[in-house]
Amino acid sequence: MTFLENKWLLIALVALCWAISTSFMAGYFCFQYSDLLAKVRGVIISANLGINYGNGSAVVWFNGTKINAGATLLDLTKLVASVNYTGMINAINSVPNAYPKYWMWWSWSIFGWSFGYVACDKYVVGENETMLWYYQDISASYPPPPPP
Repeated sequence: MTFLENKWLLIALVALCWAISTSFMAGYFCFQYSDLLAKVRGVIISANLGINYGNGSAVVWFNGTKINAGATLLDLTKLVASVNYTGMINAINSVPNAYPKYWMWWSWSIFGWSFGYVACDKYVVGENETMLWYYQDISASYPPPPPP
């Protein structure tokens, strides 16, 4: 009978050690994750954003705009302009969408301007990236032609 009693005591001791060690590991990794998250939130990047009002006037550029890493195009736009947003951009600096002209966003790469196929609140801005809001006529074709 003593062997069975010792066996159950040994099993209980092993289970207790396992529970304590996994609790400590979970706490350790939770702390590491929150520490890493705090460090990433503090990383500042710069990006370039232009606003083309589509009326022939010069494009207004906000070059070298500082923003937190992981911020979206919507966040960047709100830093430099007044934005009316309800699931889509309705107006920038009080210039509203009005058929056939709508606010479209474009991204610059070595291949030229690329149409923004993702919603601006889902697109994460990269370091030194150049983007443009273009108020343009979309009645002729979709996607609309790239900015001049």
